[in-house]
Amino acid sequence: MATNSARAAESADLFNYAERLQELIVEFRGEAMNFVAQPKVDETVRQWLGRANLDPDDPNSGDVIAEALMFALELATFTPSLSGSTAVDRLVRQHKSADRDELAALEALKQASFRLLRIKSLDRDGLVLVEDLASGKALSMLDRDIPMFATGLTLVARLCPLPSGIFISLGPLTPLDDAALDVALGFVRPGKGLNNPQRCAAAVYRHVVRHGATRIPGLNSFPELEDATSPLDPEDSELDLLAHAWAKLSSGIEPDTGSMNAARSLASLQSLIEALVSSVKARRDGRIRLADAYSRLASIQMETMQRRAVAGFRGDGAPLDLVAEAIDRAIAEKMLTNEVRHLFNDLSRLLLATAGARAKAGDEDLARVIQRIQALRAKTVDQGCTEQEALASANKVAELLDRYGLSLSEIELRRQVCEGIGIDTERRRRGAFDTCVPGIAGFCDCKVWTETTATGPIRYIFFGLPADVEAAHFLYDLIDVTFTTETTQFKTGTIYGHLDPDERRKAVNSFQIGLSHGIAGKLKTMKAERDATNKTSSGRDLMPLKTSVIDDELTKLGLSFQAKSRARRKRVLVDAYEAGQVAGRRFEVRAGIETAIAN
Repeated sequence: MATNSARAAESADLFNYAERLQELIVEFRGEAMNFVAQPKVDETVRQWLGRANLDPDDPNSGDVIAEALMFALELATFTPSLSGSTAVDRLVRQHKSADRDELAALEALKQASFRLLRIKSLDRDGLVLVEDLASGKALSMLDRDIPMFATGLTLVARLCPLPSGIFISLGPLTPLDDAALDVALGFVRPGKGLNNPQRCAAAVYRHVVRHGATRIPGLNSFPELEDATSPLDPEDSELDLLAHAWAKLSSGIEPDTGSMNAARSLASLQSLIEALVSSVKARRDGRIRLADAYSRLASIQMETMQRRAVAGFRGDGAPLDLVAEAIDRAIAEKMLTNEVRHLFNDLSRLLLATAGARAKAGDEDLARVIQRIQALRAKTVDQGCTEQEALASANKVAELLDRYGLSLSEIELRRQVCEGIGIDTERRRRGAFDTCVPGIAGFCDCKVWTETTATGPIRYIFFGLPADVEAAHFLYDLIDVTFTTETTQFKTGTIYGHLDPDERRKAVNSFQIGLSHGIAGKLKTMKAERDATNKTSSGRDLMPLKTSVIDDELTKLGLSFQAKSRARRKRVLVDAYEAGQVAGRRFEVRAGIETAIAN
């Protein structure tokens, strides 16, 4: 009796652990989809639907398109790129966790494979016995949602192996009729199993999209839900949930801050088009408030995408042009109706009018400040400068910024629209110069973050008020030139000359690390002195006000940021490092201002 109880407890623990891993795997799969190239998904869908003979006015066409998008995204998540890595591999490289369950879930996700299966039997505990038709092996799969009458059914699914030997299904379970089964069997090699599972998945998905699939209630068809709800009732999509919540708000009541931020975080080409399509469909069905909610969500996403473009995000200067092109292609291929384009045009005109209304008097003063910063660039960055000349110019820029900022009222300061600028480093790895970047942002009252471009190099985004962003760009380039100038001078010096050839590279790196620390420290000191002087002379502290404005604007970008840990300490040549530090501190602030003004 005790033995049976122990076995039952052990079995329960096994199932609980399997379900825990299943939840994690599903969550990680969703995160991995963020690493998928959306244009690749869109291109796959267009190819599949090219021969689907869809009627844009048929409500069922929307279901076919949605299914095609689901299949294409699932396929792209596990398809290797030219470098051989999948979206899952990229997620695993980025995700740092010491949690045992998370590591097990990631490992299982990496081993997920596309399978051709037949359901043999179902257990009441949710354990399904299936046969792998390619290998002939019997597998145990955990899935409590498969209906009992599905026994004997042939289907395709992606399975993940768990440490216990049980498998879980991931993504769509797709029943196969005879024609679809023939397509899948064409990839089976006797004695070798399934040949090229990803190509098999693509072929089966393409066939199902073009010719339809067997619909099994409770598996890939849910008639009881379709009868009980409208096609436009909330689904799992956050976009749908937000739209239905907003449609219930009383007239004149604005959505709360949390839901507005959630709407901004959705901003993407795919989500925007989904909002436009849903708005058109709801209006056709006479659900005006719901249509207006979807339209508002589309408008917020368009505004967010424009704000990101102004901030330099991803280097995409015209995101809405890409959306317009995608809509036009879909209309030409009879995937969307002209109503979607008309709604997009109306919202674009509204966005343009709103943006124009933001232009305020006083722009002339701002333009003059930016012009003077650009003139300083011509005298320094374009002609080369030493570290002392660079930081003297930095003082002059700071003087211009403070004079302009103190001349504005709080209302005028808050009316300014934040901007951003992207600076491509053309480097894939961090270097000594990067230590200066936070100091540049702090000195110029900006925020800064890094992103990786599509081709791999690091890119910095400085975000803040227009004059401050221009100053940060100038100072970044100025210090970049200074690194070149000071490094060249170091190579002509005694320390470098006395080193063996194989030590000189390390000496240069040590010097640049010292130089970056010296400059960063000096910028921090100069910033503290500026803030203290401004507060004493004018009674105003610009920093909290600017921070408030920037934080508000940053929220409207709908982005999420991840803090990275500090890089490990590097071993340096002490003499070279100290020489760099000296170069980083070798200037007088007052003399620097006078030099900049004289030039």
